[in-house]
Amino acid sequence: MYSHIKTLEKRRFSLEVVNLNIETRKKEDNVKSLRNQGLIPAILYGKQAGSVLILLSYKEFMKTFTKHSVSSFVNIVSEEEGVNGKTVLIKEIQKDPVTDKVIHIDFYEISMDEKIEIEASIHLIGKAEGVKLGGVLSPLMRHLSIKGYPKDINDTIEIDISSLKIGEIIHVKDLNLGDGIEITVEDDAPIVTVTEPVAEEAVSEDAKAEGGNNAPTQS
Repeated sequence: MYSHIKTLEKRRFSLEVVNLNIETRKKEDNVKSLRNQGLIPAILYGKQAGSVLILLSYKEFMKTFTKHSVSSFVNIVSEEEGVNGKTVLIKEIQKDPVTDKVIHIDFYEISMDEKIEIEASIHLIGKAEGVKLGGVLSPLMRHLSIKGYPKDINDTIEIDISSLKIGEIIHVKDLNLGDGIEITVEDDAPIVTVTEPVAEEAVSEDAKAEGGNNAPTQS
């Protein structure tokens, strides 16, 4: 780790909790028909919940997660006593390959005394020293897989890049996320770097050389 790079820490925010209305459904329900009614077929599973077929409003889902991260905790609101009040995470979202509309969702019930794994967004803070000198900032990772207890984990990792110089790289091993958070990717995985600027003179000379090679010959 470069000695001049500021300590890289995650802001200590817990994950948001959002409410989502759901209903249970039957196995024989026609999922195509449900989608045509503006509903999303889904499944809820976990150690306590087992496996429960559910459905939810497409409009409500899109409205909710336009404002909130899909990594947020979801509090289920339902008339079904067996699932009402459960806290879940979105494990997988399936989309139509043509329309890109959400067509199915997997929800996973969580327990506060069990570790969970999420994809946290990486936010770069500040202007790199190398960029001020003409270098080019090159983010190499947009999300980072992390694991921890629900009370400790959050969906945003902020990295101060203000001291990053040209040619330097911030790796996963340079992060300090605090106690209780485990990073589940290789320590040497690169996150962001500042590369050398492309010299204008070099580009100009290359252009001249190329132009000379393509110039018509005189007889």
